[in-house]
Amino acid sequence: MPENDSADRSTEGMVDYNANSLVQKQHAMGNHERIEDLAGRVMHLPGPLNLTDYGCGPGQSTIETARPALTTWLAANASRPISICFADQPGNDWDALMALVTGETGLAQGGTLPRIETPVGSFYDRMVADSSVSLATCFFASHWLSASRPYEAPNTVWFADLTGEARRKMWQAAESDWTRFLLMRAQELQSGGYLFVSTLGAIPETGEINDTAASGRGVYRALQIVTASMVDDGLLDRKRAKCFVFGLWFMTETEARRPFETNADLQDAYEIDTIAVLPVDGGGDLFAAHLDNPVEYARQYTGYTKAFAASSLRKQLFEPTLGAGKDTKWLEDEFFRRFEVLYRENTAAYALEQWHLSVVLKRK
Repeated sequence: MPENDSADRSTEGMVDYNANSLVQKQHAMGNHERIEDLAGRVMHLPGPLNLTDYGCGPGQSTIETARPALTTWLAANASRPISICFADQPGNDWDALMALVTGETGLAQGGTLPRIETPVGSFYDRMVADSSVSLATCFFASHWLSASRPYEAPNTVWFADLTGEARRKMWQAAESDWTRFLLMRAQELQSGGYLFVSTLGAIPETGEINDTAASGRGVYRALQIVTASMVDDGLLDRKRAKCFVFGLWFMTETEARRPFETNADLQDAYEIDTIAVLPVDGGGDLFAAHLDNPVEYARQYTGYTKAFAASSLRKQLFEPTLGAGKDTKWLEDEFFRRFEVLYRENTAAYALEQWHLSVVLKRK
């Protein structure tokens, strides 16, 4: 396991994940054709076919990731052994996931489920057997780092606005994690198998901090505004907030390619099919349909943001402020009350922007 508490990156403590994971579900469904294509490319591999989804989470999005591969394989040969592995940390809501897998919108086809496995652990370590995976997927998960570390960050809670030594150190950690993730998957993939990673990315933009525009900059800057307001009002510890940064990094294309240029083991392991960062149609504002209703727009953004941010805030800001064992519910409620007010009053000023990093690699 990585050194951080599993709650920092898993879905433990997330609020109604499935109801607030619209972006993940849309992204998985938008990649159906790509997954079908990759599933077709591995049909010639010997032995059972296996899809493993790393950082699966408990929601419908992971089922939509597996479904096109399963459909493709069954259509080609319904009698061939097939397994689907949903891999994540111990804190994942496994009961919720399995209820969806076996439910009406799950993976049963013709009344029969494929073999379902649930490897538990960190994807920065080994999770399944050597050369057992035909097609590996990882959607909206690899940007979470193996550990949440303190950085000197008095004016921001996220990586893209860091400068100087703090940014250098955090990128060093992010690059190390990305390299390790790729090396672990190389051991688990069959020769000729594929790894498909798709997550939030960043692009060069002159005039932005660090000349880089990263996905979600509006949301994370809204989180910083609320954090600062609660520090100023004496509700959060100033020293703790000064060093708090969400443990994630959205890479540019150049950053994603860098390990392949510097690490001989990765050069030996993979052929690069695709490494690219692309914009999202419409810019990525998930809730633009509610812009004429600020109350609903703010409510939707609050639910979405709380689903992924609450656990990190709770463990690294709220609980340390009150001390171990004390109730943090009031602090959390107040934080997201202020967040919702900010969106209600400013609407699209903090809209989500998205660029997607797509990485497709073939195991040599």
